[in-house]
Amino acid sequence: MIKNTTIEVVPGKLTLIVGPSGSGKSTLLSMLSGLLRPDQGEVRALGVNLWAQNENALDRFRLEHCGFVFQGFNLFNALTAHENVALPLQYLGVSSTEAHQRAKKALQEVGLEPRSHLRPAELSGGEKQRVAIARALVKNPEMIFADEPTSALDKVNGEIVIELLKRITRDHGATVLGVTHDPRLLSHADRVIELEDGEVVRDTATTAPNHPSKDNPHATS
Repeated sequence: MIKNTTIEVVPGKLTLIVGPSGSGKSTLLSMLSGLLRPDQGEVRALGVNLWAQNENALDRFRLEHCGFVFQGFNLFNALTAHENVALPLQYLGVSSTEAHQRAKKALQEVGLEPRSHLRPAELSGGEKQRVAIARALVKNPEMIFADEPTSALDKVNGEIVIELLKRITRDHGATVLGVTHDPRLLSHADRVIELEDGEVVRDTATTAPNHPSKDNPHATS
């Protein structure tokens, strides 16, 4: 349960939520990303009160403005990496030609374009997560939410993934908010929010430099 908590998440910074198991990390992430309705309070993003919207409007908001990276990759095994990345663009009504080009560019950005013809079963865990990041990135979202993005990866691949998220924050000016148990990631963050029993007990900005960002609103819960 999240309680007595108000936070503002700003663009152009990689923000990580940490805390012991059961502290409410994933619950808070789900509330801020429009996946879980809070019992009270509100969440505002891009000037929209998310939980004042009906389900169709909320689905559309997530589709148009949010990218998601999950612990379990959530890739379709029957599709190639390229097809997995291009898939969200179909729901946005993007032409097949443009979807192909954007998927290719997103896979190039995560260093996987040469392996874009492979299916998930033919990729390593680190490569699958990079495909998932490309899929989130292909929509050019203002906000990216990452739930334990490195927990299934070894040290080397975990470093690659967190560096990708940090670079996306810098180069795209996106708001990137992640949940992690991995202490190795904290040095990469611009900001670390620590939860205990559903409340923020520490909110620390690191010494990482600020980067230019889009005019992107915050989320408050």
